[in-house]
Amino acid sequence: MTEKPSGTGCMLVMLGINVLLIGLLAFSFSHGPYSSREQELWYRYGSIGFLIAGVIQPAIALRFGALRRQWAIIALTVWMIAVFIACFIYALFSGGGV
Repeated sequence: MTEKPSGTGCMLVMLGINVLLIGLLAFSFSHGPYSSREQELWYRYGSIGFLIAGVIQPAIALRFGALRRQWAIIALTVWMIAVFIACFIYALFSGGGV
């Protein structure tokens, strides 16, 4: 039986958090009437970009064997945390103005 490197659980939890939170954000931002092309670019395609960067690309990397290497697990975990923080900042800037 092969043993998984340490940090696997943390990485899978972070992937789950990203799927849930970034997925919900992308779903809610991708729907709705936009008053301009710039708004559509910011809300729809910005949120879809975070979904691709924070969920889909790490999931593809996991599928192709990232769980077998310790450095890949660390890199994916740091990447997903960075994308999550950037997405949180993006959501704060998307709150509208006064």
